[in-house]
Amino acid sequence: MALLECENINFKYTDKDLYNNVNFRIFEGEHIVVVGPNGCGKSTFMNIIAKNLIPDTGKVTWLPNIKYSYLDQQLKVDKDQQIGEYLYGVFAPLFNKEAEMNRLYDSLAEADPSKYDKIMNRAQAIQDELDKENFYAINSKIGNIINGLGVSSYGLDTYLSKLSGGQREKVYLAKMLLEEADVLLMDEPTNFLDREHILWLIDYLNNFKGAFVVISHDVEFSEAIARVVWEINNKQLVKYKGDYAFYLKEHDLRNEQMLREYNNQQKYIKETEDWIKAHIVRATSSRQAKERQRKLDRLEVLDKPQGELKISIHFPFSGQTGEEVLKLTNLEVGYNNKAILPPLNLLIEKEKKVAILGHNGVGKTTILKTLMGTIPAVSGTFKFNNSAVINFFEQEHTFPKGQNAINYLRGFYPLKEDGELRSVLAKCGIKGDLALKDMNLMSGGEQTRVRIALMTMKKSNVLILDEPTNHLDKNTKASLFEAIEEFPGSVILVSHEKDFYDGLLDYEINFD
Repeated sequence: MALLECENINFKYTDKDLYNNVNFRIFEGEHIVVVGPNGCGKSTFMNIIAKNLIPDTGKVTWLPNIKYSYLDQQLKVDKDQQIGEYLYGVFAPLFNKEAEMNRLYDSLAEADPSKYDKIMNRAQAIQDELDKENFYAINSKIGNIINGLGVSSYGLDTYLSKLSGGQREKVYLAKMLLEEADVLLMDEPTNFLDREHILWLIDYLNNFKGAFVVISHDVEFSEAIARVVWEINNKQLVKYKGDYAFYLKEHDLRNEQMLREYNNQQKYIKETEDWIKAHIVRATSSRQAKERQRKLDRLEVLDKPQGELKISIHFPFSGQTGEEVLKLTNLEVGYNNKAILPPLNLLIEKEKKVAILGHNGVGKTTILKTLMGTIPAVSGTFKFNNSAVINFFEQEHTFPKGQNAINYLRGFYPLKEDGELRSVLAKCGIKGDLALKDMNLMSGGEQTRVRIALMTMKKSNVLILDEPTNHLDKNTKASLFEAIEEFPGSVILVSHEKDFYDGLLDYEINFD
């Protein structure tokens, strides 16, 4: 049974068509992973499904009474509330029913005896409703999810505003799972999850009885949960009825077929146009030439298949540092003069590639912010080599309204011409009109590629990267891996993606 049916969906951002008469359905119990290159329209597609966006043309129809829940990769939530208040709010109607039931029982003390049966029957009816909804298992249900995602360690009385971005994402995900919708819609749910919590989510989703649609660039995660793969590319949505390995195999075969069909049609068009041009002026064949022209005009011309976007990332090197690149001596990091980690003593030597690992909220980003001078150290010292030139990628970044990629780069390099800035952006896949698009309207992956493009303009000998792979497609990740691997200087990396940093590092510093 189809829970959702979408017919002839078309949608355009500025002058770019994202979809061309796309049709798809979500069936009961389907476990779907959505893939495609950055900027192909995956998040827009999810917003159309969730009815947050209206397609230019086409129809989105949910089966009546189907409940769906949407986890946005850039979710906006009121942060002035406690975690417990936020999560238990899912069950507010049931708690209200319980309060009404208790009020009815309390009223028996002063009620007219003739009304006892009526009051008791109403209270019992509410009790039956609560039992049907498994009300008394709510605490257990919440406990299972917040423990599985690591939220319990934050304390339910902690305000959302006090959490890091990654911690809040976990809380939002916990609320979504507690809602127990018929269909889960999730955009990059693993971006801020630790490995142990990703494994828990894999197990949860594989045992989920309803349907889900998940956008993910995490290959390991996708391989584990996909039973159906939807690929968005070339303005089309293609459904692969199999797991991720099946998709990879069929994807290559289909791309080869599409390219053959396109080349054959282009050959036919050229040969037909040449024949028309040669015969249109001849009295004996002019009529036939006009008929061929009419057929050619009615032909539905295939779009040229887009191959994988070529990404070329290179971090220019400024020259060698001394042997000791960074030294931490009894360094305590935290906020409001309160340390969140024991004193750190660490020496990073030149040319070493190091990862700082640990669960979300342990303090990885706090360490980097302290090293970059964004927040003060609680106590202790750290010292970079005098010859260190740092190139830093921060995890969270906001852009002024209306700022495009060219203006973003020009803010750092005001004397650069448009052509040079476009060339830098193009190497990271930001081409044409995309370079002029409001960055707040770009996908998360496109925003990250712009910020990486900025890094490629600076000579340095120390790279500090805080979760640089969030939102990136596999092609861009591969190029970033190669750029880091080839960089002759020192690298300090924070990443939750083991399949990204495997084989890249000299050693790990783990705070688990």
